[in-house]
Amino acid sequence: MNRTKMVVASLAVAALMAQCATGIAGAAATKSQTNTAAAQAVKTLGNLNGIKLAGKSTVKLSNVNILAQGDGNVLTYTLTYHNNDSKTLSLIDYWTKVKTKSGTAYSVSVVGADKEKKKVVPGSSVSVTYTTKIAKHLKYSDLNFQIVKWNFNVAGYEEVLGSINIPSTYAVATPVNTTGKLILNDFSANAKVMSVNVLGLGDSNYVNIALYLQNTGSSTIENPNLKYVVQTASGTAFAVTPDSASSNYKILPQENKTLNLIAKIPKNVNLNNLQLLLVQSDEASKSDIPVASMGLGTKQGTSSKTAANKERLLKIDNTNITTRIESISRNQSFGKSDLSIQFAIANKGDKAITLPNYSFEIQAGSKSYPLVSSSLDGMVIEPNEEQIISVDGTLPIITNANEMDLVLKTPTGSSQVSPEQPAAPAASSSYPVAIYSLPDYTEMQHALGQERIVKNNDGEFGVTLDAVQKLPWNDGNLLATKITIVNKGTKAAKLPEFEGAYKMDLTTLSSTVNLVNSNTTQILGPGEKSSVYVVANVPSSLKFSQLQVQLLQKLGADKTANWVMFSNYGSTSAIKQIAEGTYFNLDTAGKKSDLKTRKTYLYKGSTSDIIYTELVMKNLENSQANLSQLTGYFQTDDGQYYKADVNQVKHAVGPQSSSLVSFSAKVPKGTIVSNWHLVVGESVTENKFTELEGKPTGFVNASAMELNLDSRNIQSNLKDVQLFPYTLTVKEIEGRTNSSGLEVKMKYDLKRDLTYDMGEFQHKFILEVTDSSGARFEKEIELEKDMIVGGNLSFSYVINDLIFATSRSGAFQFSIYDSYQGEKTKIATQAAYYVNTDLYN
Repeated sequence: MNRTKMVVASLAVAALMAQCATGIAGAAATKSQTNTAAAQAVKTLGNLNGIKLAGKSTVKLSNVNILAQGDGNVLTYTLTYHNNDSKTLSLIDYWTKVKTKSGTAYSVSVVGADKEKKKVVPGSSVSVTYTTKIAKHLKYSDLNFQIVKWNFNVAGYEEVLGSINIPSTYAVATPVNTTGKLILNDFSANAKVMSVNVLGLGDSNYVNIALYLQNTGSSTIENPNLKYVVQTASGTAFAVTPDSASSNYKILPQENKTLNLIAKIPKNVNLNNLQLLLVQSDEASKSDIPVASMGLGTKQGTSSKTAANKERLLKIDNTNITTRIESISRNQSFGKSDLSIQFAIANKGDKAITLPNYSFEIQAGSKSYPLVSSSLDGMVIEPNEEQIISVDGTLPIITNANEMDLVLKTPTGSSQVSPEQPAAPAASSSYPVAIYSLPDYTEMQHALGQERIVKNNDGEFGVTLDAVQKLPWNDGNLLATKITIVNKGTKAAKLPEFEGAYKMDLTTLSSTVNLVNSNTTQILGPGEKSSVYVVANVPSSLKFSQLQVQLLQKLGADKTANWVMFSNYGSTSAIKQIAEGTYFNLDTAGKKSDLKTRKTYLYKGSTSDIIYTELVMKNLENSQANLSQLTGYFQTDDGQYYKADVNQVKHAVGPQSSSLVSFSAKVPKGTIVSNWHLVVGESVTENKFTELEGKPTGFVNASAMELNLDSRNIQSNLKDVQLFPYTLTVKEIEGRTNSSGLEVKMKYDLKRDLTYDMGEFQHKFILEVTDSSGARFEKEIELEKDMIVGGNLSFSYVINDLIFATSRSGAFQFSIYDSYQGEKTKIATQAAYYVNTDLYN
């Protein structure tokens, strides 16, 4: 493995088993505190009596191990020779052998590392390890370890000085959280099993072991030739896989390191009293031999699963991290359950760590379902920092949902292959790091109007699905969902950059989905709120029984993670009705305003009619603002829609200022306007609110404003003729005829109500003259161009028609019309007289 891969593997699996202060080890520590007397009663090899050699010198059994193999077991035992005399003790004079209680004898050999140990100088001790193969059924208590002295004066030349037997009640392996001394080749170390965690997954139990090694010698321990095996009480051995950091390491004198080891064991194997065996390859016997046994304190049925709402301590690169499930939300429909889990990871160390690309899955009984976390890969967590990631997936609706667990696993291929004997799991396997019981769900179906709490790295937010509107748009419909987000924290928080997604029943919406955020800065102060809108075009015929809407957090160019998901069953939200005379409030930040209907007219034409509605729009902001550009549809009493042309100001308006907005649409000739509404909302262009002069691609935040058609009585005089916001008063009007036609002269006052700002004024005056024969003559007047605002002004125009050549006296009818988009309505009429002298001399 090259160095880059080694480093990645080291980080990826370093958390595999160092789950200190949890699981079985923690339970063992607690039990030892409450059962001190029982713990003191346990006897070990140290309690065995030694055998006298010569003078004051003795020999003791200091270590014994049995490694199970297919064709028999490998026994190793260590004798420690103590020279308490004044002269050197020669080991050539002594030997050892092993006999069973039934009399079977096994000859032994010295391991290669100890072959040169020939003597013990006065006042010192020397340990020698011997090995042999024994029958598979033999236990420690079945064996007698004999000490033999070569004596040519006895038959067979072997004088048995004594034998050592291990009672069945003695503990041979070093217990959990107890330090044992290791002498391996040229180095010595203290060893201790710091923690053991048993994680059940599928058909297997994964036994995670944290093995502490302290270098007690004077030379560096560098990549010792150690292998590891977990062995059951009945003698079945299982391979142990160390992580990469535990396979290649260096420990300086007096330094320590915790190795992370894992064993995969079938669930039908009894876990009572498992042992960890440290194994070395012995050149002399050409085989692997056990050099130390560490008790794991396991019991059948033990599980190190993390309880709901509890933390799990892990290690990454020798740094403590805590992990927990922050919250979990669920959407259920059509036999599927969408889960979104907020998973918290906190760095409790003093250096930054790069998180491995852990995998996640849900375990339910014997089945597992993969989950996805897009934001984890390559994430760096600084000291004392906490990151919350979203872990998401879809799985079948499970009857016993309370029996589901979240499994945190190493990245695939992150572990090293364990000893060849017995066979190790494949290197591409992924192993569980921790298993978590799920806390109570937050159900996200039937969520309309219900605030949900979302806590992540950015802060804590209250999120509410306010409305899911189906709105008319061109030849189809718009889906416009409003989601309100409130900062629940005590500090300003930044919202992530969002994308939106829709799913109808079991089908993801394939058309473009736009996300509009009303808060352009994405910063929310404490208690402040912002609304986001998820908008998409759909066919008008589309029907569905459930709609899921999702906010996705952008993580990169093509990378997103779930932020929140809601479900809405049945029909979409009813469009709010606004009674005539009441206000429709638009609460969008920076664009707050009120809308109120003013007048609704019907202009009757020869082939079609025009419905026209005028609204007053008031700026509720405390400063000049570009108010929302509006979109509107006229809705008939039977649910038909007519797209409205909109005319409104195209510039910023001052605080508390009002402006006129008009909506109009052509309708069939003779249309009866009764119980109609104007569906009006704020225009959006793709992912933002429509700017001035912009072209809308949709609209949001719609309400239906009640319309009552206004009748327009025809005034019988020309005083205060209304064409809002203009008022025209014709003070004098006279006609003068000649051989070529009629000259109409008038004096007038024209006023404009400056309370209201407006866009382009699209109405015109039509001045009509009707003579006694019924002939009609029209003059189109554009206000503030042909007739200007002011008082006591004069205006005249000429009608060139010979019909007036013979008219010298009498009268004609003078009428004023409101003309809109080529259709006109008479609003005032009055008789005027012919005068054949100068009108104003």
